[in-house]
Amino acid sequence: MLNNIFDFLDKIGFASQKRALHIYFTNPEINNQVFLQRIDGFHSINEGLSAELICLSINPYISLKQFIGCQVAVEQVTDSGKLFRTTGIIIGASQGQSDGALCLYKLTMQDATSLWHKRRNSRVFMNKSAVEIIEIIFKEWQNKSSLFAASLQLDSSGLTKNYDIRPFSMQSNESDYAYLTRLMREEGINWLIDESESMVLSNSQTIEPQKLRLIDHNNEYKVLERRAIRYHRSDATEQNDSITSFIAQRQLQPTAIHLQRWQADNLSQEDASGSVLSAHQHSSQRDNESLSLEQAWTIAPAWITDLNGEDQATTSSNSQIEKLNKQLNQYQALQAKYFIARSSVRDAQVGYWFKLNEHPELERNHESSDKEFLILSKRFYNQNNLPKDIRDQVEQLLSLSHWQVSHDRAQERQANELMVVRRYIDIVPEFDPLIHRPSAHVQRAKVVGLDGEEIHVDEWGRIKVRFLFTRTDDHQHDGGAGSNDNDTDSAWVDVLTPWAGEGYGARFLPRVGEIVVIDFFDGNIDRPFVTGRVHEGQRSPTKFDIKGQLPDTKKLSGIRTKEVSGSGFNQLRFDDTTGQISTQLHSSHGASQLNLGNLSHPKEQAESDGRGQGFELRSDLSGAIRSKGLYVSTFIQPGAQKTQLEAKEAIENLSEGLERMKALSEYAGKQQAEAADMLQNVEIYIKKIESQWKDLKAMKDALILLAAPESIGLTSGKDIHIQASESITLGSGKSINTSTDENLILNAKKKVSLFAGQEDLKIYAAKGKFDIQAQDNVLDASARLDIKITSSEGKVEINSPKEIVLRAKESALRIDASGVTVITPQKFTAKAGQHLFTTGASEAPTLPIFPNNVCWECLARRAAQKGAFINKGDGQ
Repeated sequence: MLNNIFDFLDKIGFASQKRALHIYFTNPEINNQVFLQRIDGFHSINEGLSAELICLSINPYISLKQFIGCQVAVEQVTDSGKLFRTTGIIIGASQGQSDGALCLYKLTMQDATSLWHKRRNSRVFMNKSAVEIIEIIFKEWQNKSSLFAASLQLDSSGLTKNYDIRPFSMQSNESDYAYLTRLMREEGINWLIDESESMVLSNSQTIEPQKLRLIDHNNEYKVLERRAIRYHRSDATEQNDSITSFIAQRQLQPTAIHLQRWQADNLSQEDASGSVLSAHQHSSQRDNESLSLEQAWTIAPAWITDLNGEDQATTSSNSQIEKLNKQLNQYQALQAKYFIARSSVRDAQVGYWFKLNEHPELERNHESSDKEFLILSKRFYNQNNLPKDIRDQVEQLLSLSHWQVSHDRAQERQANELMVVRRYIDIVPEFDPLIHRPSAHVQRAKVVGLDGEEIHVDEWGRIKVRFLFTRTDDHQHDGGAGSNDNDTDSAWVDVLTPWAGEGYGARFLPRVGEIVVIDFFDGNIDRPFVTGRVHEGQRSPTKFDIKGQLPDTKKLSGIRTKEVSGSGFNQLRFDDTTGQISTQLHSSHGASQLNLGNLSHPKEQAESDGRGQGFELRSDLSGAIRSKGLYVSTFIQPGAQKTQLEAKEAIENLSEGLERMKALSEYAGKQQAEAADMLQNVEIYIKKIESQWKDLKAMKDALILLAAPESIGLTSGKDIHIQASESITLGSGKSINTSTDENLILNAKKKVSLFAGQEDLKIYAAKGKFDIQAQDNVLDASARLDIKITSSEGKVEINSPKEIVLRAKESALRIDASGVTVITPQKFTAKAGQHLFTTGASEAPTLPIFPNNVCWECLARRAAQKGAFINKGDGQ
């Protein structure tokens, strides 16, 4: 069997010079087996190239895999005899019916960007412009796909503007096509598939890669090689390709665009210039303002760069809103008016401009610039003019294959439909902020940070995360940023908090290694924020006191933290166990706790042993209570129905005690004892508590009050120290008992007064000496009745350096330096078993030495004698 289709065609008289279409594959095995009968294609700025090829072959057994992935070139013979080439990749193949002589193959040809649809990915980019991201991904494609590298090159020479450095951009479950075109739409960058060589000398000439041209200004679109196209009504005798129909179309579009977004830097909604009217006049009947067809958009919040400017990202500003506003207005103007041209110009190239000549209306009413048109899209077909019998045979096979081929204008072998706009109309891609973006869904991420830091945040409390989908292979372009498990993996991400005021609110900062839940502001995949955290796998739910686990401890709720780089913790625990309801504020350092309610031991199961009821403030370490006023009381106040410092009972007790002390003090004064001299301080204290504690706003004095309806105990394993800068007042309705195992020492700088109002005053020394001194004054001892001085075993000795006088009624005994004198007006009776009188002798009295009463004579005498210092009263 002959497999060379061209030998077959030559034999029936259809040689290559008669063919309007040629096809060339990079797979040499099928080049001679396939003949291109028809091409139907569509090519558009910001969409690309796609064509359907109907091919003939005399070999019905060609494997369809032979076509897939081939580069292919289709040449159309132009009106000037040149070969106009269109290239692409075969991405689809279908085998049609065969009649034993011929069989059909239908091939789908698209440009190399169609491969982008076949790859879906999720990845992140930090501190890159949209153009840089496009270049990175394009280079990856060239490195990983030899087919792509051979089929397409990137040409960014048509970019004339500077593009913002984005702190963060995410591809999220998007095809590379969707992600890259989204970036271009967002930036207003047009993309165009263009041929490296649109005119070739031979249909077997090597296929050169197409160009992906990025363009952001109309001046970057090139002119067609023929520069001008003639307008001419359809005529079979016309020698040159021309435009045969040129129809203007208008559609009413929105007349104003208003954009606003949240600007976190300013804590305000940002809307730049507000509502911006379209520069395009949509109607001659009404102006744009009166039409009032406004589109008001609320778009994603502005990105926030590193607060220290370390990421080199572009600071968000009004200019970004104004740029997008302008872009949306330009697109509405582009859609408002365009032209549909029916043409036979085979080499009309999309993305090129031409001048339309000889159009009656244009020639009459418009200037030269209005005659220059840019081709936005081209829908075309062309076919080889086979002999009629072969053509009928092909039509029969198409019918049997159930393949539909358009038969419009069947009398024309080739034609195209061009969508054009005037050259000076700005070209921008369509961009709908709500449509041209991926679906954003809640997802997990891992908190990351600097090495050695457990909590890594910025001034706003933002964190950095690694999105769990990131793969190392996708992030080699930037040192692995995005998949390094450190602070290079994302821009700063906001953390949702239930309360955020100016310097106040709630703060629970995620820690490195935790799994957080990510959502996205306004559904924009490039504006992530943290909504919370989850416990999963080995990351156990909160264990209060580091004990127990769910569901056993399900009745406990609250917060437990963890010491950074340590094992300590703080916790606020609510225990709602039936019969053991309690609240605990706890720091593990020193087991410092405030326990409230029905106290119980930490729970490992549903219940635990009780520890008491009420409240407990405790610590293994130091403690301090500080306040402007402090009231400690065991007077009950059921249900906290009264005010905080309600001290009525304590004040009554103090007042009653004060009255008793006043009465006793007055009584002591009448008895010539000392009256209490500082009771007014107690009265002032009571009045301050009464007046200030009723209205806490009036509190001025820092007072403490301890009160109990029954007893108060104060005990210490060692010492108790009580000191007052002014007075200490002790009062009791009954007795004050003071007892000590060793010494009781009472010192007063001025005076001491002891007064027993109704019964005895007793002072005993059970074993030691009883010593009473008046060191710088007299000592008076008086009694209404008897005074008795008795020594049960020793002697009674009375000493004086001057004189001793004993008086009773009119009689006296005087002992002084002159001798002993007995004075009495009555008789002197001396009873003795013997009277003995001897010569005179002397004996000096033994006297104490009082402070500030030194015997200088004695000191001098003893010093001269080199003897010890002794009391003055030794007489030596």
